[in-house]
Amino acid sequence: MQPLETTNEGITQRYAIAVDALYEIGRTYYANGRFADAQHLLHTSLQLLEAREGQPQQRLKLLLIYGQVLAVKHLLTRRDADLLFATILQAKQIAEETQDQQGVADALSLLGQAHYFTTIVAGLKRGEPLDGPRGQGKYEEALAYQQQALELREALRDTRGISESYFQIGVVYERWQQYEQALEYYTKARQVADQYGHLFEKTEPARHFALHALRKGDLDQALPLALQAVSLREAANFKPYLPLDHLLLRSVYLAKGDEANAQLHTEIATALAEEMGMKSLVSSLPDIRTLMVTQREEA
Repeated sequence: MQPLETTNEGITQRYAIAVDALYEIGRTYYANGRFADAQHLLHTSLQLLEAREGQPQQRLKLLLIYGQVLAVKHLLTRRDADLLFATILQAKQIAEETQDQQGVADALSLLGQAHYFTTIVAGLKRGEPLDGPRGQGKYEEALAYQQQALELREALRDTRGISESYFQIGVVYERWQQYEQALEYYTKARQVADQYGHLFEKTEPARHFALHALRKGDLDQALPLALQAVSLREAANFKPYLPLDHLLLRSVYLAKGDEANAQLHTEIATALAEEMGMKSLVSSLPDIRTLMVTQREEA
C-alpha cells in the first residue's frame, strides 16, 4: 500500500479530483433526466464543501451545474423556484468574490434563464399565451442578464457561451413577437455553434426555427426542422427536452392533419417523460399551437 499524502496541498488535490468526479456524475444524471439523483448528489456534495473552507472554485463549479439542473427542472416540473434563484445568486457571489469572469458570465446567463423560465411557468399556470407585446413587464430581466453575460463571454471568447446567449436573447424577442430579431439571434447562435462544433447549442435554434415555421403555417418547412431538432438532441445526449421535441412534432403533424403520426409522437413523449419521473408533463401541456399567438404583420 502506498503512503497517503497528508499535506494540506495533497488533501486539496484529492478534493479537486473528487469534485471533478462528482460534477461529471451530476452532469450525467442531469443529461439523462434523473433530476432527483442529480439534485441529491449536488446538494450533498455542496454541504460537504461548505464544511471545508477555502474551496470557492470547487463550490462554484458544483453550484453552476446545480443551477442548470434546477432551471430545467423548474421549467418541466414547475418546482423549486426559490432554490433555483438562491443557488444561482450564491454562484454569482462566489464568482465575483474570486474574480472568476467565466463564472460570473455563466451565473448571469443562468439568472437570465431563471427569469425567463419562471415567467414562462407562471404564464402556463394561468393558461396565458407564451407570446405578448414588449413592455408588459415580462422577460425584461431575462434579457438584461443575458446581454450582460454575452458581453463578458465575447470578451472571454467563450464561443459555446456566446452561442447560448445569442439563443437566449432570441427567445425573449420571440416572446415579444419581434420575430425578425429573434430569427437574427437564432441564426447567429447556430452559426457560432456550427463553426466551433458545439452540438448541444445547435439544437435549440433548430427547434425554434421549426416553431417559427409552424407559427407561419409553413408546415413543409416546420416538419424537417422539427425532425432535425430531435436528431440533434439525441446526438447531444440530452434527454430532458426530448418530450418537448416530440410534442412539437405532435403539433406539426396535427396541423398537417396526420393524426396517426401525432399520436405516435404523443406516445413517445409520454414514455420519455415517465422514464424521467415526470408522468404528468405531457398531459399538462396542450398542443403548442394553442400557446402561440398569431404572427403579426411586419410594419
